[in-house]
Amino acid sequence: MKYRLRLKPLDIAAIILSMMAVIFISTKVYSSQGGSLYVHITGQNGEWIEPLDKDKDIEVQGPLGSTKVRIQGGAAMIIDSPCSNKLCINMGAVSRTNQWIACLPNKVFVKIEGRTASEGQPDATAF
Repeated sequence: MKYRLRLKPLDIAAIILSMMAVIFISTKVYSSQGGSLYVHITGQNGEWIEPLDKDKDIEVQGPLGSTKVRIQGGAAMIIDSPCSNKLCINMGAVSRTNQWIACLPNKVFVKIEGRTASEGQPDATAF
């Protein structure tokens, strides 16, 4: 016995609409258009979102005191913190998406977010 698949007009319309949705979402997600990067800073008293291309100093309060974050030259860094070991200062500057600095004793977290046109390329850590 041979079974034959019979598609009705609404079935065909649903398949076409689904395919169009997949193509639309794929082009949005994988498009190579660049965006801007920004710094997302989280502290005890709130969150700050600042563009990475504007120079600025920000004081973030934590349980130990004030941590100073500097945004300068397209990079963000912690320049002063009341923690005892100063690892957050020694981590240096971050400037690429998903790079971060954390001052764990003072509960301050600095992360670079956003998307640029050059991203999506594999780097040495991808292997």
